[in-house]
Amino acid sequence: MTRLLTRLLAGILLTCTAGGAWAHPLGNFTTNRQAHVTITTDRVQVRYVVDVAEIPTHRLLAEIDADGDGIADDGERSAWSARMASTVSRDLHVTLDDRAVTLRAETHAATVQAGTAGLPTLRIEIALGAPLSSSRGTLVVRDDGFDGLPGWQEIVADGGAGVALASSTASASDRTDGLRTYPTDALAAPPQMREARIAFEPGAAAPSSVPAALQADAERFGDRLTALVADPTPLSAGVILSALLAAVVLGAFHALTPGHGKTIVGAYLVGTRGTWKHAAFLGLVVTATHTAGVYLLGAATLAASAWILPERLLPWLSIASGLLVLAVGASLVRQRLAIALHADHHDHHDHDHGTHTHTHDGHTHTHVPPAEMTPSLRNLVALGVSGGLLPCPSALVVMLGAIALGRTAFGLALILAFSVGLAAVLTAIGLTLVYARRLFDRLPIDGRFARFAPVASAAIISLAGLVLVVEAVFQMFLRTGA
Repeated sequence: MTRLLTRLLAGILLTCTAGGAWAHPLGNFTTNRQAHVTITTDRVQVRYVVDVAEIPTHRLLAEIDADGDGIADDGERSAWSARMASTVSRDLHVTLDDRAVTLRAETHAATVQAGTAGLPTLRIEIALGAPLSSSRGTLVVRDDGFDGLPGWQEIVADGGAGVALASSTASASDRTDGLRTYPTDALAAPPQMREARIAFEPGAAAPSSVPAALQADAERFGDRLTALVADPTPLSAGVILSALLAAVVLGAFHALTPGHGKTIVGAYLVGTRGTWKHAAFLGLVVTATHTAGVYLLGAATLAASAWILPERLLPWLSIASGLLVLAVGASLVRQRLAIALHADHHDHHDHDHGTHTHTHDGHTHTHVPPAEMTPSLRNLVALGVSGGLLPCPSALVVMLGAIALGRTAFGLALILAFSVGLAAVLTAIGLTLVYARRLFDRLPIDGRFARFAPVASAAIISLAGLVLVVEAVFQMFLRTGA
């Protein structure tokens, strides 16, 4: 119990200082690849490396394990890496002055390494080569392998003895040491280099150098949530309670990182007559959606890994979340604009901006500016679902790791506790804005401005949804090279 409490405090500190770090530097869903091209006077050599993170490794190991005994032994890994080498040589297209160069696999290996939460990761290394008909020319290398999968994709080129690179669009140095470490300044936007043009000629090769930069180790620096399920401490009542508390706190700090619909929830509650009940209901929906999303995606990964790839599914979930928010925002803009214009129309009859009475054809009518709409159950559910629709990758790793370690119930409970912490922060933000809205109502603000403020908040919701959709579509096109 003491150890877990220590990890809790360390986790809080790391979360505050390191943001949303993953167990793998580029994320548990990534398939990272690098083609290192070396040109000599008569040959081209390519060292092709793939660093596969925890989630796709889980799927690939089931493919490697031909006899289904749960162990990817040396023979199975060798046979599978041979097939992978054939695939890579087919998908890696090389031309010399527009003439095709046929690469042939020379060596291949697939090794399993320790990942986070008891889950393995996979490293694939393939050496390919082909003779060149000339000691000078322009080599074009295009990598069409692992199409659409997220992660680092790079082509590195250098000249061997007696060869100088006259020009090259490939990376001049291997910043990752063959995908063993990653520059921290490139983690937010990893390279997506699928094609390179390399002009070479006889001469002295330029010395290779790797620029000094902070590196994130691919050997998996400690992830706070997944460390809880992998802790070997026996599961006594005290250990379970302290771990659940840790998961709640980590979920709360995770909610403070960018995303999770804080802007959307805030804009919605500010623009309506929301109460604490509405804020609490939003939090409940976020908790239920996030927890169910992780459970369902984990179950799909286990039961249908050949057809459902989480790394391909997540961008579509992002698009669905954005479209949901956009639809709610557009509906609110229409409704709130109609209310504001209706009230504005009646203000032309009476400039005290309140209840007023006038006579038409001998009849007396009283007009009250329409009350601002209260939060609807449909909109609350839609926004709550959009906030919890995208599962935290670390939570999915916890589920798969817990199953692998025989701690399934413990892992599922940790995910629920993490979701509760996440939703608690969103609820607290909502409550703060609800009470701030009441203070706003007491300010001596011009009536027209006060009426159109909800319209502005609805427009913010629409804009946030549009941004979510555009970002997800852009990432999908970036990964596919379209």
